[in-house]
Amino acid sequence: MRWLFDRYISRHFHLDEVLSLPNLPPPAPVPPLRRRYKIMARLLRYAPHFLGGVVVICLSHKYWGFLPAAYEEWYETAYVLAVTGLVGYGTNWLAIKMLFHPRKPRPIWGQGLVPAYKGRIVERFAEAITRYILNEEVLHRVLHEAGVAQRLALALTEGTSSLLKDPEFREEVIRRGKQVLTQIVQDPVQQKKLVHVLDMRLLQVAPAGIAGSLFRSYRQLNEKGYKEVLARTILSLPEAFEEAMRLTIPPEEEIHRAILSQTEELESLLTDILRAVITALPIHPIIYNQLSAFDERQLERLFLYTTSEHLEFIQNLGALLGVLAGVFIMNPWLSLTGATLTIGGLWILDELLYRWQNRGRA
Repeated sequence: MRWLFDRYISRHFHLDEVLSLPNLPPPAPVPPLRRRYKIMARLLRYAPHFLGGVVVICLSHKYWGFLPAAYEEWYETAYVLAVTGLVGYGTNWLAIKMLFHPRKPRPIWGQGLVPAYKGRIVERFAEAITRYILNEEVLHRVLHEAGVAQRLALALTEGTSSLLKDPEFREEVIRRGKQVLTQIVQDPVQQKKLVHVLDMRLLQVAPAGIAGSLFRSYRQLNEKGYKEVLARTILSLPEAFEEAMRLTIPPEEEIHRAILSQTEELESLLTDILRAVITALPIHPIIYNQLSAFDERQLERLFLYTTSEHLEFIQNLGALLGVLAGVFIMNPWLSLTGATLTIGGLWILDELLYRWQNRGRA
């Protein structure tokens, strides 16, 4: 039957159009990063290098004293702030690394969060997808809104009508049907069975009276000749099949109307089939098994692929927060006053800009 699918199904049945789901909206384009975020992320990227350079210079000055001595207090302040900034950067870097490392359990260092609780994370993730994103109700709604069952029924009915009108397909059916029948009737075992079936059938349809009596008498008196006639009849079936198929020309319009009249029934049947398939589809185990097949390295790559820019920003932001923590350690009251004024001023400015933007849109 492969010949049927390869040569004719794709020609007459346009099933790719049925499953295209044209009613689904295209996915929204990924929004680009905002300019202010890009600028801040680019500046913070150099913060650890700058702070590291400050620490190196300050430590080198303690040993060799190559900087002007009048600014020793400033050097000490810069050294403390640089160290606290590097501590903030290092703690964030370590926290991110501890998500995935060590991948294998270690006697002292233990194991990373994701590798240690991979099964629990995968289970919760698969459950969340199944419950809120891809579930039976969503699939039913998408297929119903897209009219898949209706379009599939129409494609099948019209494709069947077009297929039956195809002269090449008709010739192919005749040729292959004759070939199959020839193989069957030339097989001694199958031929014997067919002779027996034909004999029983003739006995059933033989008329009563003199004609039937003559037929049964001939069958009994000349059994060998009778069986030979049946065998020759069986052997002539392929030619009879070909002749009958060529003489019989089905009315195309009647076939077309008969097939299209079954569209509604076929649509209802396909709807029930799709619903049964979706209901029986084990969505949660499929998602769970796919995620479970990921090893720790693949999960890390997947996580970093989607969040690498933001993780780098958080990691570098630790350096700035560390510097602010150093300012607080050195002068708590001054840092609290400065932080309050700065945050308060930025909050007021943000609120004013937000209201102005919304008023302009309205």
